[in-house]
Amino acid sequence: MESITKNRKHRADIECMMCRAFPEMRVTQIDELKEGYFNAAYDVTLSDGRQVILKIAPVSDALIMSYEKNIMFSEVKAMELVKAQSKVPVPEIYMYDSGCSVCDAPYFIMEKIPGKSLSAINQELSDKEKSDIMWLIGAYTRQINSITGTEFGYPGQPDIRGNCWFPTFKKMMQLAVADAKKKEIDLKIDIDELFLRLDADEICFHEVQIPRLVHWDLWDGNIFVEKGKVTGIIDFERAIWGDPLMEVGFRSYGQSIDFLEGYGKNEFTLNEKKRILWYDIYLFLLVALEYKYRKYETDETYKWATEMLLNSKFTSSVQPVYGCFHKV
Repeated sequence: MESITKNRKHRADIECMMCRAFPEMRVTQIDELKEGYFNAAYDVTLSDGRQVILKIAPVSDALIMSYEKNIMFSEVKAMELVKAQSKVPVPEIYMYDSGCSVCDAPYFIMEKIPGKSLSAINQELSDKEKSDIMWLIGAYTRQINSITGTEFGYPGQPDIRGNCWFPTFKKMMQLAVADAKKKEIDLKIDIDELFLRLDADEICFHEVQIPRLVHWDLWDGNIFVEKGKVTGIIDFERAIWGDPLMEVGFRSYGQSIDFLEGYGKNEFTLNEKKRILWYDIYLFLLVALEYKYRKYETDETYKWATEMLLNSKFTSSVQPVYGCFHKV
């Protein structure tokens, strides 16, 4: 996927980054991973036969959405927490460098996990294998959400953190709308009405008292599978301290019974259902912005997201259309 945020590097640059992490090794092969939408990524083979993944953030002056600032920091910290505090299979981080001395942007090097993404091999799996995988993803998601923090909001952005969930979430929504205005993106909805309805539902958010780690992008492309078994979960860039109901598995338009059973939650209160719909809306807002901020070749994501916003009517059920965040 082509996107202007991808900070691609030449072989000499990549070799320099690898030398800092593995001074005794030589680079024997470099393959760009092209499926992502945000960061540049490479599969690098070292002289001892080991394969590692290099991920490079956009340059500092790249035009990005507000929530995307410093998300590589968020990803690394989230993966380290999950590795230390759960049994969820995540890659080991070998090196994280935010000093920009050998690269013009932060980068990190991590273990390459075996297998392929669930989105790539979904058609090859039996119904039983798919069911088992989604059950396990539900259980893994619950483990991730069991990790608690001290403030709500994005780990890498002190300005979007707070002790209470509702004002933090509202600020996130406001920043998304501000990003739309900055690029003159028509969201197709009445923004004043949007925030009036959000304020009317404030009490629903008061139930969320503990900041919990949320992956927030656990779609099929970020689940790795080999021989019908989950081998790893990747892409924690959008990790946030928030409400577990933000997770992809709880989206109103694509819930999996297997996921819900694995998570251990099959029923939702009225307040929970309302929060789920507000998290749908936040997602739609962000997806609506992507095509201009990243200069996609088509506006398909914009059309999908704005149609979903119109169908949502803010706090009513949306139409059952399947889709979510794109891989970064």
